[in-house]
Amino acid sequence: MAQQFDYPKTETELREIQDKLYQHSKEAYEAGGRPAFKGLLEIMSAETTIITAIHNIKSNHGSETPGVDGKRMRRDYLQKPFSWVVRDIQKAFSHFEAQKIRRKYIDKPGKTEKRPLGIPTIRDRIVQECMRVVLEPIFEAQFFAHSYGFRPMRDAAMALERIDVIMHNTGDYWIVEGDISKCFDRIDHGILLKRLYHMGVRDRRVLQIVKAMLKAGVMGECDRNEEGTPQGGLISPLLANVYLDIMDEWVAKQWETKKTRFPYATISGKTTALHKSSLIPGYLVRYADDFIIATDTRAHAENWKTRLEEFLRGKMKLTLSKEKTLITDIRKKHIKFLGYEFKMVPGKSRRGYIPRTIPDRERLKRKTDAITEEIKKIPGNYSKERLIGEINRINSEVRGLIQYYECCTWVNISMQKHMRKLQLAASHRLKQYKGEWIPANQTQNLPRVHQQYNAKIPSVKYRDIYIGFTALTFCRWQRTPTKNQAETPYTEQGRQLYFERTKKKIIHARLDEMYSERTAKIINYGKWGKLNNFEFIMNRAYALNRDRLKCRVCGGWLIAGTPYAHRINPNLPLDKVNRVNNLVSLHRKCFNAVNNPETDISKFEAKAQRKIIGYREKLVISHTRNNQSASMERRVR
Repeated sequence: MAQQFDYPKTETELREIQDKLYQHSKEAYEAGGRPAFKGLLEIMSAETTIITAIHNIKSNHGSETPGVDGKRMRRDYLQKPFSWVVRDIQKAFSHFEAQKIRRKYIDKPGKTEKRPLGIPTIRDRIVQECMRVVLEPIFEAQFFAHSYGFRPMRDAAMALERIDVIMHNTGDYWIVEGDISKCFDRIDHGILLKRLYHMGVRDRRVLQIVKAMLKAGVMGECDRNEEGTPQGGLISPLLANVYLDIMDEWVAKQWETKKTRFPYATISGKTTALHKSSLIPGYLVRYADDFIIATDTRAHAENWKTRLEEFLRGKMKLTLSKEKTLITDIRKKHIKFLGYEFKMVPGKSRRGYIPRTIPDRERLKRKTDAITEEIKKIPGNYSKERLIGEINRINSEVRGLIQYYECCTWVNISMQKHMRKLQLAASHRLKQYKGEWIPANQTQNLPRVHQQYNAKIPSVKYRDIYIGFTALTFCRWQRTPTKNQAETPYTEQGRQLYFERTKKKIIHARLDEMYSERTAKIINYGKWGKLNNFEFIMNRAYALNRDRLKCRVCGGWLIAGTPYAHRINPNLPLDKVNRVNNLVSLHRKCFNAVNNPETDISKFEAKAQRKIIGYREKLVISHTRNNQSASMERRVR
């Protein structure tokens, strides 16, 4: 029987539905079946889901990139009336017609060919994100345990750690390095839609929208797309994982999840029994379309490669790249996987080998060369403030590179080979700014990193402090914990496990229920009603979360009555005035005291009085500046 859920009225209810979708899917899957869900379109097109989807998209890199219709997120959605935006997206769901995607080609690192990106319109992106929010928990409960790409609370370092675990536990050192030729461009739409239905999407309206998205033409290339999922679509990574789950399931069922007549108490007992059979060992680790299969002999590796080629061609209409699909004994040669190089070398362990992982040497050289060129391009006539900004930006890139490769056992050794060229480039650039070589622990930027090292780095004096270019060698190997399969964003336990591992808390749900319809009408017809667009209605709830349900003036709880959102500077440009950092949550009496200078505030506590006066002064200053700016414009005219 198909499961159905109530229409979510708040983001809290939406999250509860996501948890239930995950739970029902997992229970059905673990019982040996598959879930079945109907009524999904109503959840996807709910006002709450639309707000959540737009909030998710607006902070993404490239969210302002327009599609073929030229519309942009901020101008054409965030700055429009709230009711208009909601109706527009709901109308898109009720009569969905995918617009053509805009094609853009980006460079592939180290290759002459370019990667095609498909850029949907903003409207289609919002629809896709609404769908992803609802579909992801259904599929997460059923995906293969050791698929790591484009999945929440998983990353490339976990995939690398999984290979290490396989090597340690099994000694299966023969690796099939899989490379599917143009995987995302050749996904068969019919097979994908059947897989979606098989995994529980029984709402045919949703399947029709997915089909329309897949068939959307490409501007200047074709009116209708007959195969593949456009790279760049928000739902494309999820759909690709659904498709490749067919392969995951086939490979895993032949060894890792093989059903046996006898229910073994431990995995090791089952594995021992399987080794006594005629079955061929095979451990799969996949990240998007990159994967490896580990087995025990070259013959078995050849067998896996042959059978996998046949399966992909026959069942999924995909092909393995003959040049890039390799068979490797990792005791003799490294494999390249996700920008890492992995090899087993002689060492003290029960099997006589230990893992050695290093950054992919070609990739690391390209990255460090690019950063070196960025340093060289810093002009010699910048102000100290702009120079500090450039140093911080470069440091951010260096730290990002380090953090990606800290899971490699030889990360420091690898970084040493490229450290000097970055430091020399930085030192040369700072000569024009009277730069010096200063011990890192005497600089004042990146304190958590620099305080641990006394090696000298190129630095520049700014007022009474030193700001330095960080070093590539300020890194240490960090052991990646094995992925705990119970860690997921869709259970209370999973969220707690994530917090314990990362110390990052899940963002609290928006408190939509705190704002009544009456309050909405009051603010729409108030002094600043013209500014109360979609962005304001969305962000006031996130500001309330930030303020932890307390008034920013008196500190009292905002539970008894409806909170009021006050703009610190209501005269900012429209693209800034409704951002969370310009909004504060207040009681009604505090809101009135701030916005009406004639209000007697003597009955407020001294601390609250100071805050009221402070907010009033900011309103006066912003109003004065706005008038001066308008006056100057009139003079120019």
